[in-house]
Amino acid sequence: MALDSDVSLTLDYYPHPTLMMGTQRGDIIAHNSEAVRLFGSALAAHSLGGLLQSPPADMAVFLEAVLHFGRYTSSTLLFDSMDGRRLRLQTFGTRVSDTQVILSFLDLDAQEWRNQVAEQEAHHRAGLMQWQNIHGFFREMEAQNHLILEAAGEGIYGINADGKATFVNRAAQEMLGWNADDLIGRDLHQIIHHHHLNGDHFHAHDCPIYDSFRRDKIVRVDDDAFWRKDGKPILVEYISTPIYDHGVLAGAVVIFRDVTERKENERKLRRALEEVEKLRYQLEQENDYLQTEIRSVRSHAGIIGQSASIRNLNTQIDLVADKQTNVLITGASGTGKSLTVTAIHEASNRRKRPLVRVNCSDIPTRNLEAELFGYRRGAMRGAVRDTTGKLALANNGTLYLDEVSDLPKAFQAKLIAVIQEGVFRRIGDTYDTPVSLRIVSTTARDLAAEVRAERFRQDLYFELSVMPIHCDALKDRPEDIPFLAQHFLDRASRRLRLPKTRLTKANMQALLTYRWPGNVRELENVIERAAILAQGGKLRFAFQTKKPDAAQDGADIMSISDLKRLERDNLIRCLRRSQGKVSGVTGAARLLELPPTTVYSKIKKLKLNPTDWET
Repeated sequence: MALDSDVSLTLDYYPHPTLMMGTQRGDIIAHNSEAVRLFGSALAAHSLGGLLQSPPADMAVFLEAVLHFGRYTSSTLLFDSMDGRRLRLQTFGTRVSDTQVILSFLDLDAQEWRNQVAEQEAHHRAGLMQWQNIHGFFREMEAQNHLILEAAGEGIYGINADGKATFVNRAAQEMLGWNADDLIGRDLHQIIHHHHLNGDHFHAHDCPIYDSFRRDKIVRVDDDAFWRKDGKPILVEYISTPIYDHGVLAGAVVIFRDVTERKENERKLRRALEEVEKLRYQLEQENDYLQTEIRSVRSHAGIIGQSASIRNLNTQIDLVADKQTNVLITGASGTGKSLTVTAIHEASNRRKRPLVRVNCSDIPTRNLEAELFGYRRGAMRGAVRDTTGKLALANNGTLYLDEVSDLPKAFQAKLIAVIQEGVFRRIGDTYDTPVSLRIVSTTARDLAAEVRAERFRQDLYFELSVMPIHCDALKDRPEDIPFLAQHFLDRASRRLRLPKTRLTKANMQALLTYRWPGNVRELENVIERAAILAQGGKLRFAFQTKKPDAAQDGADIMSISDLKRLERDNLIRCLRRSQGKVSGVTGAARLLELPPTTVYSKIKKLKLNPTDWET
């Protein structure tokens, strides 16, 4: 007991509530008077754990830290005093021995209360000086506000609860033409707001400004009129705000600006916009008409003309575009079969997928199979990497078989299997790949005749020609020649940056008289050549027109010049198909069944150059 008395005497020197506690049982060994004041008089008869309201684990961790570090400070711990008060305490621990610690407590609620009291005392001490400063500040603000009101660009005036003016700034006097002495103390509504702009009387009971302070609300008006001293109105927009004097509604402050010039400009702008809208509507009507005319001439991309043949072709394209069926396009070389294929693809629901072209002319079966099916690395000689075939590229798109009549007979059976089964097998693969195809084929030959001659499989013919479309020769639709000629002339002039030229009546007559064995492609060639060689803006065409013989019985008799022209055109078509190659498996000599030396001689004799066959 003597030891406890000595410890208690020592703890009394601590300024904060302090006690010594045994760490094993949590018993209170000694405490000072501040601890009694904080927790209660019977503190010695209790253990600290019995007063703890925070989780016991928090207290255990804190004590472990004190024993380990020697000194440690906790975050907030919750205790209950013996009289039932909840205490928020910050606890400071000091190790005495391995079984005893000294704990000091800081009451956080009491600390906050002391801080508030200190702040209030400081505020009261500075109160007199502060109020003196505030009074001087408001006096200064009043003087500054008066200067601001006088310098403001907007008109500002005040009225009391009777509608009489209490002050009017300089800008308001200048806008209204009245002096402040003329307005102060008078009913402003009867002086500057007495009539509407149309001349009708404006009663004060209907005035938005009076309404603002009688009903205690802010009023904004964007379109009104005030009357000047000289009797002329000015257009104004204003805001009326109620003002108070010691909590009593005393009147209103009105801020207004002269918008006469702006309103006039807005009126002129509206009139101009109405004129623009009227012209826009007129142009839209004209544009609708022109678009209708253009659609009748050019319904699909690249297909130009307004003949019955072209209209029928456009109708057929619209009919088959979204049908998931195969299409066979026939017609002589140069009649626009490729353009028709593109138009069908672009108008279909597969247009976002690729249009994959395969040239079927004179390609060996093995090469064609590799091109369409693809192959794996090592599947054949030269296969050094995996290759994707055109069937895979055209999956969910459109496969374009150009000159399908030239498809090797040995490959036709493989193609019919792909169409019927919907799968193909890449060369070197051991599994099938599904494919969704829409096949559009073109040919310049009579494919039915090829079937009869057993050069083309009948079953493949029926699969490809579900929807046949025929492109008529240019000589059978002469009404399209003017549109095509102008289109080709404009395009050649832009592409080659040639001087502007125009088609004369004589030019058009010459074009209409010629029979165009090479069809649209020949017309494009003739127009482009004439545009390049044009002198003085005049076009001269490199062909001889021939007047039709009225006595002929329907069979054309060809002159020597016609035969030469036919030979020349045939050679150009062969070179186009062979892409300029003369010798070799895909060369023009093989197509013509002539020795390559003979073909070279004919090219030189007919004075052909690459521009004649390059497209």
